[in-house]
Amino acid sequence: MSRIPLSTLGLVALVAAVAAYVLTGSFLGSLPPIGFGWVTLLVVAIVDALLAVRIRGAVSGGTVGQDRSQMHPLTIARSAALGQASAVLGAAAAGLGVGLSLYFLFRLGELAVAGQELPAAVAVLVSGSVLLAAGLFLEHSCRTPPDEDEPAGLAQPT
Repeated sequence: MSRIPLSTLGLVALVAAVAAYVLTGSFLGSLPPIGFGWVTLLVVAIVDALLAVRIRGAVSGGTVGQDRSQMHPLTIARSAALGQASAVLGAAAAGLGVGLSLYFLFRLGELAVAGQELPAAVAVLVSGSVLLAAGLFLEHSCRTPPDEDEPAGLAQPT
């Protein structure tokens, strides 16, 4: 499985930010308040980080295998997919938070709801960024270590 490109995550965040900014202006009266939905992003980020630490320990300790006392390689592969999905969701949430924060920040004096929703929009931005980082950390933790008998990428004299 190849690593998710950072340019893809940046594009997801940019599209989400522009969409949030434009659509908030169009549908502000019919949107529900942001509330505490951002807490879910933090919970997923914590799960990702704990799983990444456990996988790192298994890989570095050599306890990856098919025995019941070992971590199964399929579990690590599924965790890598979870890390990528979490990174994409985190990028989208961070972009959404940027778009909402900018919209409410520019209209603090005009709209009464802007002052109420700005802290929640910033919380979405922060929790999305934390989830993005946790997803990338989990994905990075699932890499297979290089073989010990392989050269480290340096040219060997002949």
